[in-house]
Amino acid sequence: MQEFKSICLEDKALFNRYFESINYRICDFSFANLFCWQAQYQTSYAIIDNFLVIQFTCDDGLPCYMMPVGEENMGELLLKLIQDCNNKNERFRIHAITAEMFELLDQALPTTFLFKPLRNYFEYIYLSSDLIELKGKKYQQKRNHINRFKIQYPSFVYQSMSLVHISACKELYEKWMKQHLEKNPDSAIQGEKQAVFRALDNFVELELKGGCLFVDGVLVAFTLGQAVTKDTFVVYIEKALNDYQGAYQVINNQFLLHEATKYTFVNREEDLGIPTLRQAKMSYHPYKFLERGSVCLK
Repeated sequence: MQEFKSICLEDKALFNRYFESINYRICDFSFANLFCWQAQYQTSYAIIDNFLVIQFTCDDGLPCYMMPVGEENMGELLLKLIQDCNNKNERFRIHAITAEMFELLDQALPTTFLFKPLRNYFEYIYLSSDLIELKGKKYQQKRNHINRFKIQYPSFVYQSMSLVHISACKELYEKWMKQHLEKNPDSAIQGEKQAVFRALDNFVELELKGGCLFVDGVLVAFTLGQAVTKDTFVVYIEKALNDYQGAYQVINNQFLLHEATKYTFVNREEDLGIPTLRQAKMSYHPYKFLERGSVCLK
């Protein structure tokens, strides 16, 4: 079995060649996402039998794979991975997998695997037109938040992110983290901070899109994202200061208005089972869920 390696910026072209052949729409199949979060999840990769094989540590602390990406003999590859897990006395698992991906696994090795959907990892897919236009009664509350923000802060300015904004975004994240930890002690925030700062430090190299919201020259919100398929834009991170009510709704709307109008769908990732996050994502009325889960041997 080939040795697994850490993900470096120089691997971006290699990953993108593999990702261009798929259309999964999920946030995990993005070089930027994998690169930025690799410290948190101990992500590594290997090219095995012309497949891109990604390994990481799941939330339970145990190793697992992502869906292999390639066009050769999937069955032979899976048998190799299963045997390698047996040799290491590890449980074979593929995590963050959709029902569509499971069908491919089941075709490769019929009656071998079990698929278990995990609601906390379902990704929220929206129509970009819904989030940009906010039409109809169901978005009345969102429009109210935005209108109140515009009345209270008439001098607000939206700017597409560039390198001149990076240090201000880091300062805002530190302020947001302090506000968040005062109410919700959460050790996972440090892992998120590392991922966010890695994204900001490599903003140009990762070809990210970003948006910044200013009030009287002060940065009050920022967000980051990029396209993951030809028709889907994913929002990776969105932060706003609690002192500016409505800032989240405004940055959400303005970012997509300026950066994502040519995409049909917006993926706003999973909620991880966090009640407030689930409530916030549901309040935008998702078009559908990408039902992700875990695969293991029968």
